[in-house]
Amino acid sequence: MAYKYSNQLFQEDWSAFKRGPINRDVTARGEYMTMLVPANPNGWYHSALPKGNKTIDNNHSPFIIKKSSTGNFLELPQRTFAHSNVMTTGYKPWQNFEISASIKLNDHLPVGLVVRYETNNDYYSLLIESGVVKIIRNFEGHLVVLASQSVSKTKKTLSFKFRAEGNLLTGSVAGIKLKAEDSCISEGGFGLLCNGACKIGKLNVKTYSKEKERIEKLNKKNVAHLVKIQKKYPAMELLKEVNIKGYSLGRQIRFADLSGDGTTDLLFGIPTKFQGKKWTYDQLSKLSALNLEGELLWERGSIKKDSSRITSDLPFQVADRGFGTEIVACFGHDIEIIHSASGNTIKKVKLPKAPKMEPYWDEINMYWGSGHGDDMPNLLADSLMFANFTGRHEYGDLFIKDRYHNGWGIDGKTLKPLWHHRCNTGHFPFVTDLTGDGLDDVVMGYSRVNNKGQLMGRIYLGDHPDGCFSYVDTDGHRHNLHPSGEAGFIDEYDDYRISEVHLGHVQHLSIGNFIPDKPDLERIIVTYHGNEGIIVLMDMNNRVLRKIEKYGAGSICQPVNWTGDGKELIAFSARHGDGGLWDENFDLVVPFPNDDRPGQYLEVHDMLGLGYDQIIVWDEEKLHVYGPAKKPKKNGKVYMPKRPGPHTSNYQVNFSLPAWQ
Repeated sequence: MAYKYSNQLFQEDWSAFKRGPINRDVTARGEYMTMLVPANPNGWYHSALPKGNKTIDNNHSPFIIKKSSTGNFLELPQRTFAHSNVMTTGYKPWQNFEISASIKLNDHLPVGLVVRYETNNDYYSLLIESGVVKIIRNFEGHLVVLASQSVSKTKKTLSFKFRAEGNLLTGSVAGIKLKAEDSCISEGGFGLLCNGACKIGKLNVKTYSKEKERIEKLNKKNVAHLVKIQKKYPAMELLKEVNIKGYSLGRQIRFADLSGDGTTDLLFGIPTKFQGKKWTYDQLSKLSALNLEGELLWERGSIKKDSSRITSDLPFQVADRGFGTEIVACFGHDIEIIHSASGNTIKKVKLPKAPKMEPYWDEINMYWGSGHGDDMPNLLADSLMFANFTGRHEYGDLFIKDRYHNGWGIDGKTLKPLWHHRCNTGHFPFVTDLTGDGLDDVVMGYSRVNNKGQLMGRIYLGDHPDGCFSYVDTDGHRHNLHPSGEAGFIDEYDDYRISEVHLGHVQHLSIGNFIPDKPDLERIIVTYHGNEGIIVLMDMNNRVLRKIEKYGAGSICQPVNWTGDGKELIAFSARHGDGGLWDENFDLVVPFPNDDRPGQYLEVHDMLGLGYDQIIVWDEEKLHVYGPAKKPKKNGKVYMPKRPGPHTSNYQVNFSLPAWQ
């Protein structure tokens, strides 16, 4: 049956845009911060670009809105180093529709139209590349040419048209008509594939009446479903508001009872820069301790002119190490034990000196990493965590590292090095007892190191793990898990099997009991950089259960004990408009009560000692604590999952291992 595609779904003439570069955060800030730049008209955004692409500045992309005699048009002035640079308005539940646009090609790299856009790694495209018209399927980053035909080169503006109807894909451009059949992707939105320089005029998306009716009915059904399912969960209410102006900058926060009064306090860190002989490094400049009334307990250091929202960690942690609560922090080239109630130094020792790196190291190593650390007298620690290397206490010793290359075991009493190990450290290793001897070993990047710093095993992969985690599943198998950037998600089994999931640049990993009727625990990965904002839920065997793309949400997807029944919800985002908690279907089951809140950063913690999680959101002005309006029922046992504890990092694997008390 031939349908008449006369019903408008979307149209764009770029008239709502201001002339000049379009808005886009092109930094790493969005790894955990919600959008810092304004949204574009009509919801347009494009997938993140890999390093090396020329942009206007940190807040603007290479795309530019220009004006001609016939109106505004969108231009990409130069090519991009990306296989999937798609300008889009995101996923939509559309199945049968067509997109048309006028495009002028100024390059031989791929340029064209996109239909059934699910994520920047899942869509169909009609494009011209190096004199060939192609229909391509991009599914989970794997490109397959479904149809192709050569085309004559032209400097004229071309009319592209691309339709998806059932399993049939049809496209036309420059007098060439292509047809292909494929059933891999059944629905999605639309977009513009722009890897090469090009100019894009007016765009139209149309469908036929029956499909438009289906979409409208589905939208109403989804709204009704969401209203119904939100009633199953306790609503969110504001429990506490704290003025933190002057103390917070970026996502550098710790929670602990600093004053000893039995309540949780706040500890904020602020960075500054240090210029070595060759590289520039981040270092801790200021610590501020506040109670939940916003009263300053003490502060050390000061904010500097170059202090900014960095995306890396700062080296400070808080824990009871057997002598009451203490802060361990690295100021400059020193490591200090600090009294948590007063901020006074208990002990201070110089950090070790980083070993000299070979001059050819950056030419042969398999991972990206700047700043060797050998261009200054002593180490500037990138991050630290507590460990048990000597048997004194669970948190009696320390592990510290530089940004990419070296790790040290530190005696928690003398603050002197116990051992040193050089490898691809990743950003935030994980300490745990891998051998059963009662002492901690370290999963450091792709390496496993024992409590004496000796290599136990490793895998050879590129890029670097942002975090690491190790646990034993319900079948008795140990998993060493690595969210490893461009290397994907790596699940390393204790029997030397390796499972790899390649769905983009994997930035974050969360582990929890998100679906109680499934065996063991589920995993959630979040991508960034070249494939920003793809959120994927997987089972214990790394089978994909669900995925979605959410641009600019700063989402880490931490597990949340909201109902106390053993099922974890997902802390999606602090963002205004769609922030809140998801269930396993990625439905927003617990939205924030309103948008009158700081919406920059989000953490999950039992701040108020209630026995279940609260949601902490903050910016540089204020901090809010939200909890369930209806307290979870206690039926004898209390759900108290094992969490990362005092090992806090922007890169940490957010695990929640089920436990009852």
